[in-house]
Amino acid sequence: MSLRGAVARLTSLFVWRSLGHTAAKLHGFALAEQGSAIDLSMAAQLAGDPERAAMYLQHAMDESRHAVMFARRAAELQSKRGMPSYGAPRADVDHLYGMLGEIAFLAFVHRGERRARTQFEVYQRYFEAHGDAKTASIFARVLDDERQHERYTHALLVRLSGGEAEAARALRASVRWELKRTWLRHGRALSNHAFTLSMWLLYLVIAPFALLMRARTPRTSGWR
Repeated sequence: MSLRGAVARLTSLFVWRSLGHTAAKLHGFALAEQGSAIDLSMAAQLAGDPERAAMYLQHAMDESRHAVMFARRAAELQSKRGMPSYGAPRADVDHLYGMLGEIAFLAFVHRGERRARTQFEVYQRYFEAHGDAKTASIFARVLDDERQHERYTHALLVRLSGGEAEAARALRASVRWELKRTWLRHGRALSNHAFTLSMWLLYLVIAPFALLMRARTPRTSGWR
């Protein structure tokens, strides 16, 4: 088992510890799948080759179907809890194909498919072992597509980049780009929190001085 698979297995009890957490996680998968579907649809429009455009479009349709499956199951679990549904997934779009170019985009998609396949295999076994056949069957159906997506994106990456060595180089570059992207995203979130905290601390520090100045300022009456 890969390191990612081992981590997914170790964290499964925490991730799926309640109906609420399970519903939230499945809705998160729905958002991720819908985001992928949008990016792949845009790739199909921008790809200059009809064959590759058809591949990307089929992939997008698969991802959109996965998003619906995860979102529906999340809604069913929310209903069991007596809570409202999260609604249809509305994912953000990064315009990755236009930003990265086709080879880097393929490398990114391939790594995402491989990562999802590794995690979903663990999650399918988890739900089977815990008697949730319905959720397990969803992961099983999604996995059939993920394996095919993983195979075709790798084959296409090798073909377009010019060989296995070049494809491996593109995958390593994708790792570095994704680490930088994650760092910047977390950095923006942390900077927002740090700014809010610093402002509250500033107000707390200034408040006693403001009260002191107000007490020391002589009061006057009448027109000034």
